[in-house]
Amino acid sequence: QNSNKNLLFQSGGYESGADIGKRRRLNFDGGSSSSSRPAGGSRPNQTGYKEAQTKALRSVSYTEFQRMNAYDRHHKMMQDYIMYYGGKMEDLLPKPPEEVVTDFDLLKEAYRFLPEQGEMDDSTWEKRMAKKYYDKLFKEYAIVYLQHYKESKIGMRWRTEKEVIKGKGQFICGHHPCENTRDLKSYEVNFAYEEAGVKKQALVKARVCPECAYKLNYRKIRKLEKRARKTEKKENGKDQPSKKKKKKKKKKDKKRKRSEE
Repeated sequence: QNSNKNLLFQSGGYESGADIGKRRRLNFDGGSSSSSRPAGGSRPNQTGYKEAQTKALRSVSYTEFQRMNAYDRHHKMMQDYIMYYGGKMEDLLPKPPEEVVTDFDLLKEAYRFLPEQGEMDDSTWEKRMAKKYYDKLFKEYAIVYLQHYKESKIGMRWRTEKEVIKGKGQFICGHHPCENTRDLKSYEVNFAYEEAGVKKQALVKARVCPECAYKLNYRKIRKLEKRARKTEKKENGKDQPSKKKKKKKKKKDKKRKRSEE
């Protein structure tokens, strides 16, 4: 009797077990409630089906969103914003500045190889930073850059603490890529350089090997070699005029003769 009472339908009729199971499956799959389903039918209406579909899609998108990392979430949210409100991704991203000035750029502007009075004082933050860096350097011997020695272009800088501990520039050749430790000699070089648009000169000590010493004094050695060749030619009587000079003399003699005639 209890089972028969449970099978009673609201309209006063009876419903079979198969119909009850079908109605339960529809309620579970479609998510339709008694309010969205018509009183006399077993199928859900269109609004109930749409509600169930949106709930399923929301649950799937939420799980995918949880699995994303911070970058993917941000990218998806930006794409959704553009899709709903319009626009371009370039307009939303912040534009980088055209010229970025770093601390290293400011240090290069304020630093001086041999500062004079007022060039690296405590007046500005940049000068204070350059002075702090300058005070940490060791100025007994210099590190030399001789890659362009044939063009008479030589670079010099003071040694850092790590280089002093290693012995670079004193017990190891002062040329930056050279690691020679034999037959090192000290040279006092008249270093002419340009800094902040001003030409300067200073006597700087450098300790290098024989091969790098030739590069360091390349210009002087070339001048001495030329002078020696000239003196040898004069002594041996080989200082004769060249062919071009002979031709010029002949032309001048011809012009003189024509003018005399």
